[in-house]
Amino acid sequence: MKTVGNDLVRHQLHENRKWYLVLGVLLTLFGLVLLASLPFATLSAVYLFGLLMMIGGVLHFIAAFKIFEGGYRWLWAAFAIFYLIAGYYAFTTPVKTAIVLTSFLAIFLVIAGIVRSINAFIFRPLAGWGWTLFSGVLTFMTGVIILMSPTAPFWVLGMFLAIDILFQGINYLTLASYIKHEVPKSSADV
Repeated sequence: MKTVGNDLVRHQLHENRKWYLVLGVLLTLFGLVLLASLPFATLSAVYLFGLLMMIGGVLHFIAAFKIFEGGYRWLWAAFAIFYLIAGYYAFTTPVKTAIVLTSFLAIFLVIAGIVRSINAFIFRPLAGWGWTLFSGVLTFMTGVIILMSPTAPFWVLGMFLAIDILFQGINYLTLASYIKHEVPKSSADV
């Protein structure tokens, strides 16, 4: 019985391999295009943020009046208003939003770098603590560089988005290649 299930999974992987390949190529190309035009990528990230905030606001309103009762209803409605305002702000002032989001990201990286560095010294008796320290220092320095760069709001968010999309594409291409070369089509091929 287990062989039939495994054959079905193998068959499904091979059936979908072409889609993994197409998606991988498209995402990789899109990631490279975004890397070549970081201001456009940053603007895309800001608009995506705004869209997601507005969707979140609508969902909070629905939850406020369909799910919750009493005082909680108004709390959820207040969250909905804040989400909608943030989304509207992102759409109407994308440059200011990029500055704010980049600053938040940089501050988060500085704090995360400090926390990782402290953790490294706490775990100093354990093997590998140096890598944690290296990661903490690198994260801290990245945050500081972003904070000190006056042009960072125009490229940082776009770079993170472009790299994420690029690596997703590479991931799908790797999966398609793995399926082709390593996954047998049936248990008879094993």
